[in-house]
Amino acid sequence: MTKTKLTVDEVVTAVKGFSKRDRKALLAKIAEMADLWEDGEDVFLIVSRRDEPLRPYGEFAEELKREGRL
Repeated sequence: MTKTKLTVDEVVTAVKGFSKRDRKALLAKIAEMADLWEDGEDVFLIVSRRDEPLRPYGEFAEELKREGRL
């Protein structure tokens, strides 16, 4: 058996095709698995920010230092 990698977009597209009942069942199952739920939150956060501009870590760290947060 081979592993198949799915992109987030492919998963979202697949879930959109689920019936309302199946989507609710999937979310209920995910809610039962705390670790999986946290991973899902991370993925959704990353996807929501993927079009934001990038900047070097050093620049970001300097900003935090100037603000007294690092």
